[in-house]
Amino acid sequence: METINESASKRNWKRAFLFLAVYGLIAVRLIAFPEIPGGLNQDGAMGAVDARALAQYATDRYGTFMPAHFEAWGYGQMSVLLSYLTVPFIKLFGLSKLAMRLPMLLASLAGAAGVYGIVKRLFGEKTGVTVLLFFAINPWHFMQSRWALDCNLFPHMFVLGLYFLIRGLEKRKALYLSMVFFGLCMFCYGVAFYMVPFFLLTACILLMLQRKVHLKDVLLCLLIYFGVSWSIYGTMLINFMKWETVRLPFVTMQFFAGNVRTADILLFSDNMGQQLWDNLKAMFNVVFLQKEDWLWNSVKGFGTMYKCSMPFVLLGAVSVLIGAIKEKDGNKKAGCQLLLCFWAFSLLVGVMINYVNVNRINIIFYAHIIFAAVGIYFVVRKWKKTLYVILAAYSILSVLFFDQYFTTWAQEMETAFYADFVDALVYVKEYDCDCYYITPDTQYEGSYNVSEILTLFVFDVDAKYYQGEGRLEENRNRTYWDRFRYSNPPENLYEAPESTVYVFRSSLQDHFPREQFCVTVFGDYAAAVPWFLINS
Repeated sequence: METINESASKRNWKRAFLFLAVYGLIAVRLIAFPEIPGGLNQDGAMGAVDARALAQYATDRYGTFMPAHFEAWGYGQMSVLLSYLTVPFIKLFGLSKLAMRLPMLLASLAGAAGVYGIVKRLFGEKTGVTVLLFFAINPWHFMQSRWALDCNLFPHMFVLGLYFLIRGLEKRKALYLSMVFFGLCMFCYGVAFYMVPFFLLTACILLMLQRKVHLKDVLLCLLIYFGVSWSIYGTMLINFMKWETVRLPFVTMQFFAGNVRTADILLFSDNMGQQLWDNLKAMFNVVFLQKEDWLWNSVKGFGTMYKCSMPFVLLGAVSVLIGAIKEKDGNKKAGCQLLLCFWAFSLLVGVMINYVNVNRINIIFYAHIIFAAVGIYFVVRKWKKTLYVILAAYSILSVLFFDQYFTTWAQEMETAFYADFVDALVYVKEYDCDCYYITPDTQYEGSYNVSEILTLFVFDVDAKYYQGEGRLEENRNRTYWDRFRYSNPPENLYEAPESTVYVFRSSLQDHFPREQFCVTVFGDYAAAVPWFLINS
């Protein structure tokens, strides 16, 4: 009876720790969500604007029907999956920060669940709980889950595919399901083309040599993978061969006249030898030394997973390597081999992409989180008293990290994500006027792209109206380009229509006579509204 009670007590403790890990993982991500980070990132806003057009008309904002890849900025395209996932949230909550950011948060939680499933299956339930606890306080996983960047979807789709692939060693249905997620990876980020096919080919060879899969399984997996991803492969082929756009009843594979992204790839570099060396240094600095990256990717001093984690990562990698060689359970052994392949091809991404930053090599951090959890549990199991030291160290680090994230970092991010400009747009939106003069000087001086996409988001501009069609009577019979002018105020204000509202850099506020305009300052930006509009 005592043994049964002890066993029940252990189960209760495991459940309590699992609940604590899951609760902590979710609860901390909901603090001030979706308001922090403040402002709007231009890529996230653009994805949401295109999602709004998809929700209304099944097109992007330019009118392309069901694109397999977005035209986005024109000179540089964007992956589509995050926008398609955003469509139902747009329908529920309208074009808002919540609708824009919630899909990434849910995808991040799904990715964490996938990693838990992998670790629990290969290394046991206690290591699985360890990885969830590590997720709860991990800077990279926390930060990327709270703003909507299309490429950050890639690691979540991949790790879900990996989970079902490993599970598929026992259940064939899971094996086939994994191909759906690997196929979806191709719609997440362009670097997937340099990783996913090679990973799948290597996995196929390994599993066939071990007789874990058969030719019939491989052929069916290929059919499912290409059945999901064929349209993006078709789009890449069309652009490589410079063929015409292909429009089908359910998808458009578009040719893009301008593309600057090839300059980011090692294979297209003028000096491949020097670029390879530069890429290796950049990857080592970002991934292993965790040096400071762009503000939106990391909080200064904490890195992507706390710098004290790297010894655990290396120890965990060695443990996985040993499992890949000596593990007696065939399925666990194959699972460890697949994890190492995942890591190796993630490193390949860092080699292939020029001067990687955190979001460009985001695929590697799930592998390192798994290794860290395996390493931590190994140390605690060998030397139990280290548990208190490790808990104390990570508790202090996480408190310091979250304190800085929600205070100093949050204030800095408002500038990086144009919070003042967005506040000015929200303010002037309330005034029904003939014309809006909106400064183009947001990201770059004289380049209106960012100003426009943030305006489209805040004003919830109808895609048909943006294209020059329909609903003009609701906009004073003015075309989009007549009503929204991305330009600084004219020298002679009388050149603009009488009913005109201005958003501009606050340094230009003296340009507006106070007897004619109410000037309101929003930090780096300001808005000028004619008094007759305010008084009407």
